Amino acid sequence: SQRTTATARSSDPTKHAMSAEEETKPTEEKKEETPAAPIFGFGAAGGFGAAATFDPSAFASAPKAAAEGDDAAAGDDDAAAAAAAEAECKAEFVPVVKLEQVTTASGEENEDVLFEAKSKAYRFTDGEWKERGLGPIKLLKDKDSRKIRVLMRREKTLKVCANFFVVPGTKIEEHAGSEKARVFTTMDCSDGDIRPTFVNMCVKFGSAEKAQGFQDEFEKAMEVMKEFEGEESEEKKEGDAAADALADQVAETKVGEEEKAE
Repeated sequence: SQRTTATARSSDPTKHAMSAEEETKPTEEKKEETPAAPIFGFGAAGGFGAAATFDPSAFASAPKAAAEGDDAAAGDDDAAAAAAAEAECKAEFVPVVKLEQVTTASGEENEDVLFEAKSKAYRFTDGEWKERGLGPIKLLKDKDSRKIRVLMRREKTLKVCANFFVVPGTKIEEHAGSEKARVFTTMDCSDGDIRPTFVNMCVKFGSAEKAQGFQDEFEKAMEVMKEFEGEESEEKKEGDAAADALADQVAETKVGEEEKAE
């Protein structure tokens, strides 16, 4: 009977395979009961992240939030420092020495402007034309004495570079090299303590029209100044009177000494 059973088994391979499968089936079921540990969210339970044992947001968001918190704190500190600086700038300080505003007189307050234009002045010295300055040149008429003078100041420093009365008979003419310039001879008093002397001057303007305008007004001023010809100035009168008084005093002293000697 044993031989018959063995023969039957060997003759039916399907039954033999099924029995082998039945023998191995319990082992496979046991393997399914113990699933492998999921790696980064991949698990037997199914789907990506189904068994979420690793949370990437926990590692990414925490440092960012901390950095934003630090920036916000730094911003608050800067705002507080700026507010403190602004509060300090509002402080008022009382000066130790209080300066009073002083009005400076230019000497032109009692004069009317007959002509004014920007120009460049030259003076002929040492065989060449030397620049005196750049600025406005004016013809000024005194309201009281009615005398007319020429005044020119340097543009930035306001230093006087030409100052003289218009003298009747002055020859004013166009410069040979430029129709924008005029030349004439006058006694300039702009050098301060230096004794004025007759000098050749040249005044150059920005256009020929301005140069001609200056010449026309200068010639009109000469006509006005003719009425003062031969008239001694007050300074000269005072100087002569002082000199006469001093001479009389010296003469009296000398006579007194001679009388004592006798």
